Amino acid sequence: MWLQLHAAQDLVYKLPTDNDALYRGDNEGYFMYCDRWFEGKHLQPWEAGSYGFTRNAKRIHNGKIICTKLHEGIDVKPIRRDAANEPLDEVRPIAPGVVAYTATSPGASNYGRYVVIAHEVPEGTVYSLYAHLRSINCEVGQRVGYEDVIGGLGYSGVGLNKVRAHCHLELCLMVHSEFHKFCPANNKHGLFNGHNLIGINAADILLKSRGNTPFSLAAYISNLPEHYRVRVPRKEDMPDFLKRYPFLYKGDWGKQSAALDIAFTAEGVPIAVYASDTAVAEPTVISCKPMPVFQPDCTANRLAGKSTNAHLTASGKTFINRFIWQEEPPAPTPQAAEQQ
Repeated sequence: MWLQLHAAQDLVYKLPTDNDALYRGDNEGYFMYCDRWFEGKHLQPWEAGSYGFTRNAKRIHNGKIICTKLHEGIDVKPIRRDAANEPLDEVRPIAPGVVAYTATSPGASNYGRYVVIAHEVPEGTVYSLYAHLRSINCEVGQRVGYEDVIGGLGYSGVGLNKVRAHCHLELCLMVHSEFHKFCPANNKHGLFNGHNLIGINAADILLKSRGNTPFSLAAYISNLPEHYRVRVPRKEDMPDFLKRYPFLYKGDWGKQSAALDIAFTAEGVPIAVYASDTAVAEPTVISCKPMPVFQPDCTANRLAGKSTNAHLTASGKTFINRFIWQEEPPAPTPQAAEQQ
């Protein structure tokens, strides 16, 4: 049954390349910078290659500088190049798994060439994604382990060049197993479109696994800070993502409720779901963390307003609807209705 947790063990996650600067506390040596022009100065902050709100710098009313653009992965620098400055680093899986998808056309998305690997853990299936590859050396359905080379670090994809070559790494939850049925018509990647994968902080997980320490997804997610909570209508069946990640639900599976309250981090990671007896006609923000800026700047433009009047933007509604979309059953034909 889908309510049962998978018979799997917590995994140890290891570095995707030979670059081990993360373990030495050398963030500048690990994360690939972005070029940034800010207040007349050209900067190359390594922070832009880390996870979270790390891009599009903005000075706010109290003089502090914040970043408003979300980066769902981490960008790992190469440590080997040839005489022409081409990167030579090999990319390997961060944990054992099965290759779920390979995107071989470099121009089909901002990810360029990328590989997605599925990993079975007690909480369900998580996915690691390796983007901007110069080459792909694996096939869908192939079982891979720590030592297998799945591709070469590169700079395929929009807006990259040889100097900023890197491996963009994400560890993700899948939003919906039928994403291809309601996604945009120009989707070229089926279930493994980036909009259907929610990234969590891969650097955190690599550090927590250092020394061959198994990583617990449930323990990690339960300690992430809640930023906002959205109440959604509950239909007869549970949403697809809860069936896949039942550890998120904090209610009684056998008890019906009028609605569900989904708690998210600022980055959009679902961290808990609660039953509610208060019905809503459409997704509604019911709580939001106070911030010194308007909510679009700290929620990837999914919320608008201040914490006291926060509400979903158009893109926020699209984001929430990806979690709760359910295909309506076909209306019975007159003949079928008579048979019932």
